Amino acid sequence: MAGRVALAPGNTMARFSPSDAALEGFRLTREHPGVVLAWSAVYFGGILLIGLTMMATLGPQFIALARKGQLNTDPEATAALLTQSWPAFLLVLLMTAVLMSIIAAGVMRLVLRPAEPGFAHLRVGRDELRLAAANLICILIYVISAVVGVIGARGAAQSGTVGVVVAGAATLIFAIWIGVRLSLLLPTVFVTGKISLGLAWRKTEGHFWRLFGMIMMAVIFYVIVYILFSIISVVVVELSGGQAAIQDIARLTPLTAITVLITLVLQLLLQVLQIVMIYAPFAVAYRDLALVTDEIAVAGT
Repeated sequence: MAGRVALAPGNTMARFSPSDAALEGFRLTREHPGVVLAWSAVYFGGILLIGLTMMATLGPQFIALARKGQLNTDPEATAALLTQSWPAFLLVLLMTAVLMSIIAAGVMRLVLRPAEPGFAHLRVGRDELRLAAANLICILIYVISAVVGVIGARGAAQSGTVGVVVAGAATLIFAIWIGVRLSLLLPTVFVTGKISLGLAWRKTEGHFWRLFGMIMMAVIFYVIVYILFSIISVVVVELSGGQAAIQDIARLTPLTAITVLITLVLQLLLQVLQIVMIYAPFAVAYRDLALVTDEIAVAGT
């Protein structure tokens, strides 16, 4: 602590750059492509395990949906199938949260503790389980917010369309506010080993607009990547004979088989890039804001 240089008065925010943080996902991907590919392989294994679990718990209905090719193209049908069996739904939700948390922990470990050992910075331990619990808490908070919003909208419906619009806008603003104020929950849990909403809330105090700008930029960057990957996928599919040639097993050729493989790889990379591009900025924000806090403390001593 004594060796750090205190920030100049009036420049306590200089170390945290929302744009630099939002671009961290690009930096990690560019500097560690092998690590991202390893994460994609682990993610594929996790998705395969979740798929086998759904097949075992949901049986013929899941198999029929898979044969129709609707698992990726029709998420509403998949969600409806899951909600028909609460045990299967809860099990899949828990497995998904753990899988996402393993990759997210790898991202945060690469940013915050790069010297820590692990396969491609991935581990399965207490950090990952705590992150999974924190992710589930976040989901619960947003479910409660959505329920409150629906109740408010129904009550406002008595005032006509204007009332519904106002209630919807108020719910959206409240959800955004809560989301930004708790945006450092996962890196806080990862670093401190404690699941504390209060601690994460205090970490973001006074930084709302910079964090909000960082999140918006990160989302925009991901949307650009998503569009780019979608264009590449469409071009690859069309060059192989179109979507019908891929879905029709009777017309399967070596070219369409290669196309299916390329499309699968692109989808996996896109899913992993989503995790990297969304979680990496939060890790950088936590790191940089922690430095600012420490240096303010040094300046005051």
